[in-house]
Amino acid sequence: MKKYIILLLFISLYSKGQKIELIESFIGYTNKSEIISFTPNSQLIMSGDYSGNLNLWDLKKQKLIKTIQSHDNIITSISFHNKKNNFLTCSEDSTIKLWSLYSNRQLDSLKIEDIPTKALFNDKGNQYFVCTKNGQIILKHINKNNYEKIANINNHIYDAMLSSNQQNIITCDHTSIKTISIKSGEILSEIKNPYSSQFLKIDQFSGDTLISWSQNGMISYWDLKTNKVLTEIRARNAYNQLLMNDFSEIILSGYYNDRPLVINLKEIKLEKKYSENMIVVNTFMSSLDQKFLVSADINQRHRLMKLKEVKFTPLIIQERKIQDEKIIEVSSSYLMINIWDDERVDGDTLSINFNGKWILKNHLLSKDKKTLLLPLKKNQENEIIFHAVNLGEEPPNTAAVQLEYDNGIKKEFNMRSDFDSNGIIKVFHKDD
Repeated sequence: MKKYIILLLFISLYSKGQKIELIESFIGYTNKSEIISFTPNSQLIMSGDYSGNLNLWDLKKQKLIKTIQSHDNIITSISFHNKKNNFLTCSEDSTIKLWSLYSNRQLDSLKIEDIPTKALFNDKGNQYFVCTKNGQIILKHINKNNYEKIANINNHIYDAMLSSNQQNIITCDHTSIKTISIKSGEILSEIKNPYSSQFLKIDQFSGDTLISWSQNGMISYWDLKTNKVLTEIRARNAYNQLLMNDFSEIILSGYYNDRPLVINLKEIKLEKKYSENMIVVNTFMSSLDQKFLVSADINQRHRLMKLKEVKFTPLIIQERKIQDEKIIEVSSSYLMINIWDDERVDGDTLSINFNGKWILKNHLLSKDKKTLLLPLKKNQENEIIFHAVNLGEEPPNTAAVQLEYDNGIKKEFNMRSDFDSNGIIKVFHKDD
C-alpha cells in the first residue's frame, strides 16, 4: 500500500451557510485504505494497516511519529476506552491485543480460533467483548487467561456496541441487527435489513435510537423499542473504514431539497423524512475541534486533511432558503446590532446565528432593544442569520434592526423571516 505525505490541495466545499476549505493532505493512500481513527489524545490519529502495523500520526506536526509492529496480518478494528488511556486491536492473525495509548506497551493478548472483527470495552474497562467473522461473541477478563463464549449467531459480525445499560450487546451482520443478552446469550430482538443489503456499521444516536449504515449506502435511524425505522438518508458512497467513536464526528455533504448542505450525522431530526429529498455525496470523519477531516471514497481510499476554514451551519437553518438579504461592508473589528419590534408587538420570536453559532435563541421581540456586540472575522464574509421560531399574530416574523460600525455609522432596516425562509445580513470586513 502506497502512502504519501504533504500533498497540497486547494479544495472548497461551499454552500449557503457552510464552508469547508481543505488546504493540505498529509496522509493519503492510492490503494485500498487501512482503518483509521481519531484518539483520546487530540493531537494523535491512529491507523492500522494491511501489514498489521499501527501507525501514529502527529496532527500538529503533520507527520508519522511511530509505527508499532502489532500484528502479523490485516488490522480489522481499533477501539478506545472512553476514560482509560487504553485501546484494543483486532487482526486477521486471530489475535486481539490490549495497548496503552501513551506508552504503546502491550498490556494483554488473546488468540482465538476465528477471525476477530470487533473488540469493545465494558464501562469499567476491566473486560472486553470480541465479535468474530463466524458469529461468535466472546467475553475476556483483562489479565486473565481464560475467556467465556457468550453466543454464536453463525453470521459474520461487522460491527457491535454495548447497550446503554451494559446488559446487552448489539451486533450487525449481513442479515440483521441483533440485540443479544450478555447473561444468557439469547437474541432478544432483531431488525432485518429491508433493502436486500447488509449492515456495515452501527452507532448510538441517543437513548434507544440507533444509527445503521448499510452496504448500499442507506443510513437509517431505528427505534430499538419498536424496531421501526424513524428516518433515513441516502448516501452514494459506502461507509468504509471510518470509525464512529466518542473522539470524532461524522460529517455528510450533499444536497437537500436540491440545495447544497454540510451536516453532522447526529444533527438529524428524527421527525423529518429525508430519504426522498437528501442525497449524501461525500462522507467525512471530523475531529471534535473540526480542524481535521478524514475523507472516504467509494474505492476505500482515505485522506486526512487539515482545514483552513470550516463553518457548519445547523441543519435547521440550512433547511430554509434565504429570502431577505442585506449586504454591508465595514472596516471596524466589531459590529453592534440592536433588534426590537418597531410595530405592534404581536409575539414574534426569533433566534440569531452568527458565523455558524447561535448567539441568541428563542428571543421574544418587544419595544425594548436587545443589543449584541459581534467580533468580526477580518477580511472575510461574516453572516448574521435571522431564524423565525414563530410568526407572531401577523406573519411574517419581522424584526427592526440597527447596525452600528466604523466609528458611529448607523444603518436601520427590517429583517423578515418565516418557516420557509431565513433573513441574512452579510457583513464583509475589509481593513482600512
